[in-house]
Amino acid sequence: MIGLKEKKHRNYPLQLKKKIALEIISGLKTATESSRDYDVPRESARRWAIKFSSEVLKKETKEVVPLLPMKEQKEKKDVDFEKQVHILEEENLKLREKLLESNLKAEALSTLIDLAEENYGLSLRKNSGAKQSKD
Repeated sequence: MIGLKEKKHRNYPLQLKKKIALEIISGLKTATESSRDYDVPRESARRWAIKFSSEVLKKETKEVVPLLPMKEQKEKKDVDFEKQVHILEEENLKLREKLLESNLKAEALSTLIDLAEENYGLSLRKNSGAKQSKD
């Protein structure tokens, strides 16, 4: 038929799938940007991000020791600089893990909204210029 794209089933290398998933999960790119940059379907990129998220999180995070409160830090002047740097690096890793989880959750919620709008024909996203009703 004219106007309909023929769907081609392509197999992508596992290494490419993981690279795209890492970029999406870490927030470097959105699924749409990855789709455009790597010429892959957006939904495939989203699925890969979900599929490989636990593997990426395991690699990106480590066991984290909480940062000492400021009062305790001031009291412990004998703590050397390298140890403080190590503590800050560990806190940084913990914050990265939380950010990755938040980005993945936001992407999942966006996908759910897209599917709901597509399946039920509803407009669920807020229009920035929409006027409120006078009810």
